[in-house]
Amino acid sequence: MLADTDSPHFLLLDDVHKIEHPDKTSIEGWGTPTAELIDAVPNRHVAVTASAGIQIERELDRAGIDTDAYRLQPILPEKFRDYNFSLYPDLESGDTRISPTTLRKGSNSLPAVVRCEPIEGLLEDLRSKYDQIENEDRRIQSHVIDYLAAGGILSYAMGGAIDSATDLRSEVYARLRGDVRDALYQDVPGFESIQTISDLERLCALAAQNAGRTPLEYKHLVDLFDVDRRTIVDSYLPALETLYLLTSVTEYDNSRPRATRLYLRDTGLLTALTGGNADSVLSDYDREADVARVAAFDHTMRFAYNLNAIQGRDEPPTVQYWKASNGEVDYVFEIDDTPVPIGLAYRSGDREGTHRAARIHRHVRCSCWVLTRWGHARRPTHRAT
Repeated sequence: MLADTDSPHFLLLDDVHKIEHPDKTSIEGWGTPTAELIDAVPNRHVAVTASAGIQIERELDRAGIDTDAYRLQPILPEKFRDYNFSLYPDLESGDTRISPTTLRKGSNSLPAVVRCEPIEGLLEDLRSKYDQIENEDRRIQSHVIDYLAAGGILSYAMGGAIDSATDLRSEVYARLRGDVRDALYQDVPGFESIQTISDLERLCALAAQNAGRTPLEYKHLVDLFDVDRRTIVDSYLPALETLYLLTSVTEYDNSRPRATRLYLRDTGLLTALTGGNADSVLSDYDREADVARVAAFDHTMRFAYNLNAIQGRDEPPTVQYWKASNGEVDYVFEIDDTPVPIGLAYRSGDREGTHRAARIHRHVRCSCWVLTRWGHARRPTHRAT
């Protein structure tokens, strides 16, 4: 029974894409009755879910609902902090709750340092945040590899936190792989320029195998899929990015890139598309480090997005990689047109990310460098400016 009241209330319509008929315009969709539900009672709000934003946009457009009347919000896979909160809710209360706000805005924030504020305030803020959770270090770090193996989608499907990735059976990953395949074949028909949807599935599999390890030449992709470069760049990759399955990044400060790095946006999907299971990550350090690279990219994208949002910028962030004659930096994004390079060192003994950042730092001037270390956390004591 629908609420017949003037008091503010919400209706939730879940999985509306399952009753969508994008290729049969004569069949009534869900948009018109949804608009009628909203108009019927004051202060009624309707939330709908679908597997892709384009499904909502095209149906509301068909129903004549103006884009200013609604807002889309993607539901992304859980990030590592979300996963930790699911396992240990107590970490998000009291003295152990860390607020990221001071890193995003204020006199000690990363944007402030980029604008030439003294870096000591940012460093002290980072040390203070570490001190808040220093006693929880072992508890948090012990689940990094579980998060890498499970990713951030499977916990949604399983209805709760995954305490140990060893509990995940191969069938769970196979189901995730099947869900993505079904979504591709149902969602993508809205992209009229895509003729061979199976190519998108193959492109995701290629990204899973490569795990952002090396740039893929566009020429190689053209030959592999037997299409022209425009189809790859203007059709295939944007479709997968719109579905939040994959992000393609190019070399920073290169207006005519010849290659791209492909990052899946969920590490569980990476394992699923390589035909593996949790053990393929838990028992193989090289694969574990590959998966960490993908997770670090995803978290850098989120960080850059939040920096944009808190500064009132609507444009989506761009995270790229940075090549120089003497090394390469894993990720770089801009704040106020100033590059912020980020080097990744997985595990405390992995010095290569540090060495690469240091080598390039001697030749490229930046306001601030960030070294991200996944593994046994240590209190930040060093800086490069």
